[in-house]
Amino acid sequence: MENMPLQSTETEVKPIATTTQQIDVKQAIAIARQQAKMMFPPESIHNLALEEVEFNEDNHEWFITLGYDSPHKIIKKDTFVYSVIEETVKREYKIFRISSDGKFLSMRIRNV
Repeated sequence: MENMPLQSTETEVKPIATTTQQIDVKQAIAIARQQAKMMFPPESIHNLALEEVEFNEDNHEWFITLGYDSPHKIIKKDTFVYSVIEETVKREYKIFRISSDGKFLSMRIRNV
């Protein structure tokens, strides 16, 4: 931690925590949704939904998983009833990494 005042104790020297504003889970989710909408064309994001939320205590980061219907992946099933083929849209998932102070850090694919 750079440029933080130090507090001396008999056994060790520790940085004194600075008062930074930490975001809550609702704010982290809003940031992830905003990033998804900015990164992908509006026509490619359908049924955007929150899937998972995790807070990493060690790194003070939020991991927000959003899912959406993929415009490119359609699973076709033959139902054997009157030779009807049913189409199901496949879901895709992205994990958004948000720092505890609200900065977008990364996005990656969540394999299911």
